[in-house]
Amino acid sequence: MIALVIPASSGAQLADALQEEGAAFLEVHPEDRAPLAGTERTGIKTVLHTDLDSTAEQLRALGVRTVVAGSEFGVTLADELAERLQLPYHKHELRSARRDKYLMQQALAAAGLAHARSAVVRTEDELRALLASWASYPMVIKPFNSAGSDGCRICSTADEALTAFRAVVGQRNLMGEINEGVLAQEFLSGSQYIVNTVSMDGRHLLAELYAERIDRIEGSPVLRHIISRTIPDEREQELVDYTMSCLDALGVRDGAAHTEVMLTADGPRLVEVNSRLMGPYLSPDAYHCAFGYGSPHLVAERLLRPDDFHNRFDLPYGPARTLAKVFLRADRPGILTSADGLRELRRLPGFHSVARLPQVNDVLRDTQLTTGSCGTAFFVHEDAELIEHSLAVLHEMEDSGTLFQVTEVGG
Repeated sequence: MIALVIPASSGAQLADALQEEGAAFLEVHPEDRAPLAGTERTGIKTVLHTDLDSTAEQLRALGVRTVVAGSEFGVTLADELAERLQLPYHKHELRSARRDKYLMQQALAAAGLAHARSAVVRTEDELRALLASWASYPMVIKPFNSAGSDGCRICSTADEALTAFRAVVGQRNLMGEINEGVLAQEFLSGSQYIVNTVSMDGRHLLAELYAERIDRIEGSPVLRHIISRTIPDEREQELVDYTMSCLDALGVRDGAAHTEVMLTADGPRLVEVNSRLMGPYLSPDAYHCAFGYGSPHLVAERLLRPDDFHNRFDLPYGPARTLAKVFLRADRPGILTSADGLRELRRLPGFHSVARLPQVNDVLRDTQLTTGSCGTAFFVHEDAELIEHSLAVLHEMEDSGTLFQVTEVGG
């Protein structure tokens, strides 16, 4: 029996993959995140988490032998439950370093790996003292624990850093936690990549490698799209090898990991490791079309058919087609009045599908976050340059307001 802990975001596709294969699994949800009546998966038991000891006892009684994080919300709880149940999982002593971005960089330093200069700041006075000694811009201010670029600001002056600090501290982040401070980090200049992996007994399989396009909009980094790399070049292979070392340094041993790495002039530098699937939504058909698999199905394979998964380590990485994923955005917040630009989007070369689009009359708010609130578009094709051209056209449509038309709330 598998316990899938808080399967939100892309964890829903992991639940789908397990259900497709007839796996015996249950879902663990905190009481305040329990599925509403009638929305539970048919035939899948839900265990409501109250406290670690009682939840672990319920799972033990139900014969749970595997625990998997179903989202960022479930990363720590899954680790704690696995430890209570004495089940194979990540290294428990590095649990905090897999969530806290400062401790993450410290773990890399302890392992002798290159890492970004970072500092924890809890008060304005601490930040002022740091700025006086650091004297290096631009710098990044962001929460210790969040997701989707929430609260992340790139600051070019001390005043901007202080303003960013005030905007973050004391606020509730996307993980539902109150920010008690910020992480101040050197700005890493270069090309940012995503390395998605699935691990088995401490061995890491490269599942997907993406280059990211990140624009700076009103001081915030905004992820516009990711595009897969089918054959890593020499520097990209160095980045992949570095990522595997980072996973080792953070004690990642089993299941999915979603890692962001900057390829700088001085070599790769870790942005962050997330010990769960990439979010917020993974379209099974688009990924299978490009890679021959999707990460949720790879995790399912590792859990249900470990011999088949083990054989993948002998195969070279090299998907047949390029995949691009676009987090669609409106040019400004407001009420969606029309999405007639979708007609042109669907005609772009390499277009595969769209998912989770907003509806007319929806209020669009977080247009700069990578939470998929404005939907996601997928492109798949053998020709990466063709896809790049289509992405350029799509981003022009987004920025000019011809993809989504919005009016001001109350306007």
